Amino acid sequence: MDDSACACGATNTLQNEIDDVNFAVSDLQNLAYMQHLVLSERMKNSSERDVLFTLHHALSDRLEALNKTCGILTDALSGTSFPKGFSSHATRSVASPPPVETNIVSLD
Repeated sequence: MDDSACACGATNTLQNEIDDVNFAVSDLQNLAYMQHLVLSERMKNSSERDVLFTLHHALSDRLEALNKTCGILTDALSGTSFPKGFSSHATRSVASPPPVETNIVSLD
């Protein structure tokens, strides 16, 4: 196997790993969206709202950091030489669910 074939194989393997992470980020974003919907409903009558709200923001912060890391990796990978037509696949972005508006009611 020559060096270019070896490099191409390594690039494809790295791209597959990044794709797996991107899919995981997308799934986690959908999970965070569903969590936010449940949180919105539970905040109406739950004494646990502070804990739920904290957990939701912690998950959102981790997702943002993971998504940023994926973008950095994808950008770095895009700077390498790809087989024709491969680089557009590498720069695919993960879809974000629409934000949910929540009204917080103080029980004080």
